[in-house]
Amino acid sequence: MADSKEGRRLHALAEDARESGRFLEALRYTDQATLTYQKDKDLLGLAEVQSSRQSTFKHLYRITEDKIFLILEKFAAEAAIEIAKQSNIPKALGIPYHNLGKYYFEAKEYKKAIDAFKKAVENLLSYPSERHSRSSVIADIKGHQFAAEYHNGDKTALNRALEALKNLENAKESSSYNKNAWLTGAHIRIAEMLAKDNPQAGLKHIKEAEEIINKDKRLILRKSQLKKLKNLLILK
Repeated sequence: MADSKEGRRLHALAEDARESGRFLEALRYTDQATLTYQKDKDLLGLAEVQSSRQSTFKHLYRITEDKIFLILEKFAAEAAIEIAKQSNIPKALGIPYHNLGKYYFEAKEYKKAIDAFKKAVENLLSYPSERHSRSSVIADIKGHQFAAEYHNGDKTALNRALEALKNLENAKESSSYNKNAWLTGAHIRIAEMLAKDNPQAGLKHIKEAEEIINKDKRLILRKSQLKKLKNLLILK
């Protein structure tokens, strides 16, 4: 299996640019990484960088609320799945399925989101990947799945989401940025789940996320996401 070091370098730059809110720069890097992965015949990387492109469109949709970006997110997610399938590398599908689930969640297609998240977890456990089959990643994906189950009408999923949050808190993760981004994301998802049913409990998770964000200045996008949700809960 080919492993493009230059593709990974460009891919990492795309991730950093996106998380810093430099979306045009992120898209340029994903284009460069796409061409590099293709040249080096690294189809696993080629699939995953489409998921990176998808994440950029997701954040642009959240900021602008322009459904054009939701459409672009959808096709980037689907492209990642198709490229992963063509690679004939089973473990190439784990992260694309996770991100496909994120698209369906964003589009409020919760049944499809649940199915995609389940496939992601199953893939990462069945075909272990050094990059992604960590307990922290599994806990993060399961947290997304349980949030989708809750929004799909299964209120018992709240307890499972809280358990996934605890597992994520206890999981080892070498990247402090990843850990903090995933923890704040989990708290925000749970707050969103509780927005109608128990907004006061939701505000407790907002506070937990806020404490982490205030200590980590790298969480620029999370800070913006949190502010929007906080205003929504206060208005309720």
